[in-house]
Amino acid sequence: MRNTFGMLLILAVAIPASAPPFAKASEGEQEKKPKAPPADKVDQVKVDAAIKKGLAYLKGQLGHFGTLNKRRSDELILWTFAHAGVPENDTDFEKLFKNVIESKLEWTYNVSLQAMILEELDRVKYQGRIAQCAQFLVDNQCANGQWSYGEVDSFAQDVPTGGPSKKAVASPGGKAKPPVPGTRTKPKVVNTITVKQMKTGPARGDNSNSQYAALGLRACHDAGVVLPVAVVELGEKWWRDGTSGDGWGYLSKNDAGYGSMTAGAAGALTIYLFIQGKQWMKDKEVVSGMEWLGKNFTVTQNPGPHDADGGQGGWQYYYLYALERAGIFFGTETVGAHEWYAEGAQYLLGAQAADGSWQSKGADHAIWDTCFAILVLRRATRPLIDVASVDPKAKFK
Repeated sequence: MRNTFGMLLILAVAIPASAPPFAKASEGEQEKKPKAPPADKVDQVKVDAAIKKGLAYLKGQLGHFGTLNKRRSDELILWTFAHAGVPENDTDFEKLFKNVIESKLEWTYNVSLQAMILEELDRVKYQGRIAQCAQFLVDNQCANGQWSYGEVDSFAQDVPTGGPSKKAVASPGGKAKPPVPGTRTKPKVVNTITVKQMKTGPARGDNSNSQYAALGLRACHDAGVVLPVAVVELGEKWWRDGTSGDGWGYLSKNDAGYGSMTAGAAGALTIYLFIQGKQWMKDKEVVSGMEWLGKNFTVTQNPGPHDADGGQGGWQYYYLYALERAGIFFGTETVGAHEWYAEGAQYLLGAQAADGSWQSKGADHAIWDTCFAILVLRRATRPLIDVASVDPKAKFK
């Protein structure tokens, strides 16, 4: 099966901000935050109960991942905890955080998720480590603009972390109560760290690694890390070149388009436009991707051609999380004629197993699927309108 967030998991000094200002994220309609669906469409009490039950399942799996989940599920689970209201002084949260912050930067998925986690928790305190994640991602970009699974980057280790020394827990002293999901206050970034591309990755990668690299770079950008223009522009160019106009597949424009890759592509391309201060609401390729998702909309499977063994169908929840990101990044509650959150949440509420997990048909990665389901129910993605928290004199170069 080629649609694989999991393949990887199985295998495997700040300067004052200055000079030209960021262009604003965008004007007009892009500044509007996605509105929550009407109360009568989704029962929030049931959603909260499902999330609580899903978290209990995940906590019960820690240290017992089995063969498939043994390597590097920590970042995805921690990302889920951070958005689902698990307090940072929770024992499991602290253990996972320690594992993540002390791990080598060696895989595209995990480094991207680590940057996302640290930016979410405290992008000022962890800015140095986030910059190391950025260096890894920048140096592992493939020649064609994609990302592959990545490899250890010695240059990332040379990026000075500066600021507070790293701690083994997310917040010294922890918090008496978990944060209300979605309301964590982001500190204002007043310094920037510039990273330069020191090397490049292989000739080509895949669109699964590539969409997560974009998510990681967005987190780095929001944390005040100045990214090389060439890397961002090449990332944008890949998504434009990598489609035949009928959705996105796993490797190239010659692959048939399907749900998880097309939703991920629309979200990733939007991120690159956002970083550059460009409009995305009417961008040809972004709109094309959203239209494909509308025409092929479903929440019961990963839409598109399936391999004989179930293929993309085994990555249904991976797709649903990509769909959530695309909807929020684009700033819409509807995809085609469908209310993506309302329909997705109703499906998820009915698909949860008795033990609190979710699992794609024919798949055996319930831990990942459960994380993706919780992230969708929690509407974990932040809209792309957060540049106000970065010093307006910060630069993109």
